[in-house]
Amino acid sequence: MKKLFTLIIALLTLQLQLHAQQANLILTGGNIITLKQKGSRAQAIAMADGKILATGTDAEVMKYAGKQTKIIKLNGKTVVPGFNDVHQHPAALYPFEAPYASLELDTVSSMKNLIALIKRKAAITPKGMLIRGVGYNETALGGQPIRDSLDKATTDHPVLISHVSGHLSAANSYLMDRAGITDTTKDPAGGLFERYQGTNKPDGICKESAAGYLHRAKITTPPQPTPEEEMNGYRLYFNKVLASGVTSIGDAHTSPDRVEIYRKLVAEHFPIRVNAIIWWEYLDQVLSGKIPRTETDYLRIASVKVIHGNSLSGKTCWLNEPYDMINPVTGKRDYYGIPPARSQAALDSLFAKIHNFGWQIACHSNGDREIDMVISAIEKAQKANPRPDPRHRIEHCSLTTQKIMDNIKKDGIIPVFHCYMYELGEKMLVYGPDRLKMLHPTKTAQDMGIVYALHSDAPISPYQAMPRLGSAVTRKTKEGVVVGANQCIDAEDAIKAYTYGGAYTTFEEKKKGSLLPGYLADMVVLDADPTKIDPDQIRNIKVNTTIVGGSVVYQAK
Repeated sequence: MKKLFTLIIALLTLQLQLHAQQANLILTGGNIITLKQKGSRAQAIAMADGKILATGTDAEVMKYAGKQTKIIKLNGKTVVPGFNDVHQHPAALYPFEAPYASLELDTVSSMKNLIALIKRKAAITPKGMLIRGVGYNETALGGQPIRDSLDKATTDHPVLISHVSGHLSAANSYLMDRAGITDTTKDPAGGLFERYQGTNKPDGICKESAAGYLHRAKITTPPQPTPEEEMNGYRLYFNKVLASGVTSIGDAHTSPDRVEIYRKLVAEHFPIRVNAIIWWEYLDQVLSGKIPRTETDYLRIASVKVIHGNSLSGKTCWLNEPYDMINPVTGKRDYYGIPPARSQAALDSLFAKIHNFGWQIACHSNGDREIDMVISAIEKAQKANPRPDPRHRIEHCSLTTQKIMDNIKKDGIIPVFHCYMYELGEKMLVYGPDRLKMLHPTKTAQDMGIVYALHSDAPISPYQAMPRLGSAVTRKTKEGVVVGANQCIDAEDAIKAYTYGGAYTTFEEKKKGSLLPGYLADMVVLDADPTKIDPDQIRNIKVNTTIVGGSVVYQAK
């Protein structure tokens, strides 16, 4: 009896303490998708000291209101956890006039417009200085921007523009000549120089490792921005990311210099949460401790990014069966993509180093033949040195088979799937209808109980959260073609993958990715409910408010 009385007193005391804690911020009168379980909803949510105090009805949550509490009336608007874009490539944003500013080409809709844009940049760029651009889409341009086209823009500057996939580059004749790429230049391992039909002359399109020749050319490069200009560029970029509803990101190509930028952002309390995935070329600095493991609420450094394989949208990934297209070189259906430069033995050795050090592997791989090699290397590392729940990742994990998915489940691997069908879905048709049934297999993973995450791979596709969510649900191209209809998922499952799934990839699922008491108070207010609206309209939902750590960091006008 005494023990029961003591327990009751303790529970009452705890309840009083909880209600005694006043919220800094309360949202009321809303449709709050908590993700506690599918279909869970709340009316209100209270926050204090960066975390969630309570969710529930308006009456239940208003018990946490005090004189200093800010109260926002949602008027029926929908709240979801902050989106987690686990794989993107952040870049500082600069004004067009800055000599170090790259041209953003993702919205350029014709070759004529591309040439005109480069001409504008050339007019304010000293002769002989490099002009760079990122994100061209040959479908929108009406063809690849070969050297003949780029020469129309300028012959007085080297021009280097990268494909939307990030795995192809195009150069004008000025840069090709300075790079020493001629009729006799052989294709490097893991790369390919496209050539004019019927000749050996390179046409300016350099695929995969072949693009390295362009980056090594002896040319005049633009001056570097000052440290403060660079920091301002990153602040601008991440403020736009926050405005899109994304509160956590993964930088999938982090250098030591970028680590310092993130440390500065943390020091100034900038409200973006970053998982910095160290590029594999800096592995020695990881192993030596120069890049120390870091696991805080705003900065996590415990993963290494490896590239093993090539591009899906660039049509260079390596397949077990040939592409559903005619090989322009042979005139036959015998194109399997470009094999990775790294052998299985080299991949095994690299993975073993990362795994044995206790860090997470995040490996880019698209083609089924590449993915098989990645899984094999992970299995060998784990067999030689068993680790509990290492959660190694396959980034993109695009063209799969049921056997691949069975191995992913068995090995506890996290697939990090693309959701960019709206922008790039038309490029998938070369893989044929049978393979498209297992392209980015979100529904298969879900049915198998595999936790997976979604990502933008920005700038490969835009980082804005709602278009990414809509693409995962409908899998429709701009033209209305559904790519892999059997892999469509509903909106709430897509939200979970883009929030909880993202948190799971970084071992943070017990503190973010859901709207539950004790979790980090990261959330987004939307002007429509993705689970109720026409799926084709999800991409057009507006972000009204973004909250990080219980503070409003973006408010739509």
